[in-house]
Amino acid sequence: MRRAEPNNESEVSQEVQKEREEAVGETAEEVVEEAADERIASLQQQLAEMEDRLLRATAEFENYKKRRQRESEELLRYGHETLIRELLPVLDSFERAIVSSEGTRDYQAFHDGIELILQQLSEVLRQAGVERMSPVGELFDPHRHEAVGVCAHEEIEPEHIATVVEPGYEMHGRVVRAPKVMIVRPDVVQPDSEEIESE
Repeated sequence: MRRAEPNNESEVSQEVQKEREEAVGETAEEVVEEAADERIASLQQQLAEMEDRLLRATAEFENYKKRRQRESEELLRYGHETLIRELLPVLDSFERAIVSSEGTRDYQAFHDGIELILQQLSEVLRQAGVERMSPVGELFDPHRHEAVGVCAHEEIEPEHIATVVEPGYEMHGRVVRAPKVMIVRPDVVQPDSEEIESE
């Protein structure tokens, strides 16, 4: 179909205006499409960069976890190395004492040597933070002491510790081995010395 020719100037000007508006509309759509395409491309690039950073961070975190696991295993395996090094001279002293006792039967010298070794061992443990517990006279605490019996005692109050059967040790204030103790109870009858002699 052929387009009708405009009759007057006003119709021509309206026609030109309409064509201009259509051209501007097409150009605006193209501009919007181009802007949208550019924005999409930019967002896709940002997404790719973020995915790459996430993958790298994940890999770094996995490596960190593996490294910490190795360090923990090494700490468990070799954590007591310093203490062991300090205990080895004590072991050497015991071996020397045994060797020297084979050549002589001097009980006093052997006894003195063992006492020195005990002092040496006690010092190594003290430097490691290990202290011997001396709870005689203290109120019995089931969290810190292990009761192995009861007894009567004239000078120590009931529910207090009368004697230590086996010593206990603590390390930096934490009980490593509870001392085995005898507790004073008022209802315990102490046998007379005469009864003990007659048996």
